Amino acid sequence: MSLFKKKKEPKPDLGALLSEFNKSLMLIVDKSLLINNFISKIKQICAVDSVYVFLLDENTGKYKLQNSENKPEFGYVLTGKNKLINWLSINEKELIISRNPDIVSYFSMEEQTMIHALKTELIYPLKVMNHISGTIFLGRKADDAPFTDEELNLLFLLFNQAAFAIEHVSLYATQSERIKKMYRTDRLATLGELAAGAAHEIRNPLTAIRSTIQYLSKDFKDDPVKSEMVSELISEVERINKIVQGLLSFARPSALNTSNVNMEQLINQTLVLIHSTLVKQNIDVQFEYFEENTIIRGDAEQLKQVFLNIMMNAVEAMSQNPPDRPRTLIISIEKGMAINPTTRYLLLTIEDTGKGIESKDVENVFNPFFTTKEEGTGLGLAISYGVINRHEGDIEISSTPGKGTSFIIKLPQRI
Repeated sequence: MSLFKKKKEPKPDLGALLSEFNKSLMLIVDKSLLINNFISKIKQICAVDSVYVFLLDENTGKYKLQNSENKPEFGYVLTGKNKLINWLSINEKELIISRNPDIVSYFSMEEQTMIHALKTELIYPLKVMNHISGTIFLGRKADDAPFTDEELNLLFLLFNQAAFAIEHVSLYATQSERIKKMYRTDRLATLGELAAGAAHEIRNPLTAIRSTIQYLSKDFKDDPVKSEMVSELISEVERINKIVQGLLSFARPSALNTSNVNMEQLINQTLVLIHSTLVKQNIDVQFEYFEENTIIRGDAEQLKQVFLNIMMNAVEAMSQNPPDRPRTLIISIEKGMAINPTTRYLLLTIEDTGKGIESKDVENVFNPFFTTKEEGTGLGLAISYGVINRHEGDIEISSTPGKGTSFIIKLPQRI
């Protein structure tokens, strides 16, 4: 028998954990980093199998899963219409699943299935300014023991601190995005004026150069080498002319020819245009619309050009995927938040599983002449941004290198 007793592992100083988390709240302005920090502190208080954080998406009014740890292959969402969210709003307290089977049975089968699939034991609302900004789903403890009163009290303190911290970070991100959009609008307006002048100055001599080359080409038709050189010169002139035309489209966009546009049909028409390319690149398409009414007022041709540009960018990004990575174009249409009593946003999301965009480049994708392509002009997304802006809408991008890129297009729709 051993003469030495095995020392017990020292219990973490839970008060110090909360103090450390409080200090970090003042320093972290990145939502994903804050959530990861939050989850880490939860697991230091009690060793739970899983933690899921659902936060309110201001675009859709849905509560969407935020953290990727143990994330299911298919996403879960909650809405204000869910009985679970309604119960949390009214009771403003925790729900321990094993102790309240009667309450759980009150929820819809879809909600019960989600709770079971996520192996949930504890649900807690994140409440700020009298509204539910999110909810936390905790799994059972690793030793399958019940939560102690001390653990619950500390968790609730942590959850309430986190609710305000996440709200602060979200407001900071929203304000930062508004400032960026203001600067972008001013910058694009200035660049548009410069582009218009440059395009005019380039087009006149370019026309003369092309005419001269075509006139001289007849003298070289019997010389294969010179004839090929002339063809290359004309090809380069055409390329310059295409850039100039792009400049004019960016600087002096066409007026909107508005009519009732069925977004579902318009997306399908765009997919038909690139069908052969999608087949050639072995790209699967997932198109879902969660809103029956997809009609807006807009310019169908200009909007189709925007969708076509974004989809072709997605195809190119996925063409470089290694064999073991999926190639999927994911498109969805859903109802967005209200703008005023008579108008709301209709949200169109176009997402790919391509190579993604580096974070340093994401801020520049809508700038004219910015491109990561070898032969790109860098005008496609700048023009697309202008089209959506003239529709009084908005376009946002998020991207993760190595995973893919997502565009969210918000267009006003009469209620």
